[in-house]
Amino acid sequence: MRSFLGPESVRADNALALAGEVGRFNELRQELFEAQPPEGTGGFTVEVLLELGAQAGLTGSEFVAGVREGRYEKWVLGQEAAFQNQDPQGTPAAWLDGKPLDARVLFDGPALESRLRA
Repeated sequence: MRSFLGPESVRADNALALAGEVGRFNELRQELFEAQPPEGTGGFTVEVLLELGAQAGLTGSEFVAGVREGRYEKWVLGQEAAFQNQDPQGTPAAWLDGKPLDARVLFDGPALESRLRA
């Protein structure tokens, strides 16, 4: 999860971490991608995240409280700082066996498959 798009992506990653606690990460991830606001517009407000969470089956009090209080926001920011240290170039980025992959490999099916099988 990356959160370099501003406060809206930090809030979204916080919600995803909470969803992961109850096995609904992918369901919320799909809702977030379908409703993704333009970058830097302040989207993914707490209320929007709660609505999207409800659409993904996340209505429990722990999820709601965690979104409202930003339970994992410090963790999200720490993860982003670590990603920035590893790859200041940004996305797309991937690592295999602890080593960065050239971004061009990610979009070349045969080259990626070859690297994965090596």
